[in-house]
Amino acid sequence: MRALTRLTVIEAKLMLREISGPAFTILLPAALLVIFGLPGSAHEADPALGGHRGIDTVIPSMSIMVSMAMVAFFMLPVVLATYREKGILRRFATTPVRPAVMLGAQLVLNVGVVLLSIVLTLVIGVAALDMHLPNLALVIPTFVLGVLGLFPIGLLVSAVAGSAKAATGYALALWFPSAFFAGLYVPVEWMPATLRRIGDFTPLGAFRQAIQAAWAGDFPHPLHLAVLAAGFLLAGGLAIRFYRAS
Repeated sequence: MRALTRLTVIEAKLMLREISGPAFTILLPAALLVIFGLPGSAHEADPALGGHRGIDTVIPSMSIMVSMAMVAFFMLPVVLATYREKGILRRFATTPVRPAVMLGAQLVLNVGVVLLSIVLTLVIGVAALDMHLPNLALVIPTFVLGVLGLFPIGLLVSAVAGSAKAATGYALALWFPSAFFAGLYVPVEWMPATLRRIGDFTPLGAFRQAIQAAWAGDFPHPLHLAVLAAGFLLAGGLAIRFYRAS
């Protein structure tokens, strides 16, 4: 535990030296909330959303989904792939500090970035945009399951990528279709039934739907929870299988 704490502090200092990436990830969701939450239509009850307002459902869930994807698909795998490319993971394998400790430190920091993003989104939404506070008893477990379902995908990307450039390429290849089926470009409610169904079976789409339901005070659909659990088991298992220090 002491090694994890020390390494987390060191990694946090390194992250602060290149703060542009984390800062962008923290600020972008709040910016999206403001952009899409200012129009009056976002504050009107929408029958397509079960009578809820967009500012209380679609918009915050989109913001959180973007934050989670930026960290899980880009920040985490690119850092780990960079460490492999520079031989840092290989050197860790020859020291008493196991590579798992490095992984733990990265997970702590990256989850922290997502949490900061969510807190900022909440503060701005409630204080400036009349957003209702969500049901935290539903949102927190859904968020935890989202971390478990999406972060292993980033670990899998870092496991198969031989360099930071390759990790970025894989992340982009994942991001664009995942974001589409999660409703970032076209709201899920406007999609044909077939596309909506496909989105239900993608980890990012499942997380978006689950966190949106939880934010509105509804229990997430069991299918979306099952998809996230499957993502944890499948991507996590493959990440362990393909992990290499060099």
